[in-house]
Amino acid sequence: MLAEFIDFADSVLPSVSPDSRDAAKEAIAQFEKDGHQINYLLASVLPELSQGDIISEVPFAYFDDDGMQRIFSSEAMVISTSCHIDQKDKILLVPVLPLDEFQRNADDLKRNRIFDFMYIPDNPLSKKYICFNVMTSYSKDLILGGIKSGKLTRIASLNQIGYYFFIIKLTVYLMRKEDPDTLDCRNVGVL
Repeated sequence: MLAEFIDFADSVLPSVSPDSRDAAKEAIAQFEKDGHQINYLLASVLPELSQGDIISEVPFAYFDDDGMQRIFSSEAMVISTSCHIDQKDKILLVPVLPLDEFQRNADDLKRNRIFDFMYIPDNPLSKKYICFNVMTSYSKDLILGGIKSGKLTRIASLNQIGYYFFIIKLTVYLMRKEDPDTLDCRNVGVL
């Protein structure tokens, strides 16, 4: 899965040198050949709430095609950077949804070929996926207070590989290179 994602990221973010890309893929292939499975999550949560952490169910809201507000609850991934969690009043979250409710190509999802979503094969996330296209912010005090009181639970934290994978997925989703037509339009009037 990770080697295929490197190819995918390379096609979207072509600034990665071919030597670096191929070396990373070779290292992954050797790791998997030796019978190891890449883990993306730590065995236990980090000491403090951090970027990429998964927490128990919180409400999310969105507006449907008719302009009606819809609300649902799901586990959530923390998108805010760890320093924002320390210094700001809001925490940005995205939902973690059941895999069996995914209505598109689940194989593409599991291979992380779809920009909007992230799949992590480790338990407890192996039957879930992260959805970047529904984001919401919460009061930091509300989330941290919920964790302290036991109303919310910290479920998982990313390890270093998982964290870098998350950063690349989020970058591809939010900051990938624009299409040539849009870039040409942006270039109008530039000296």
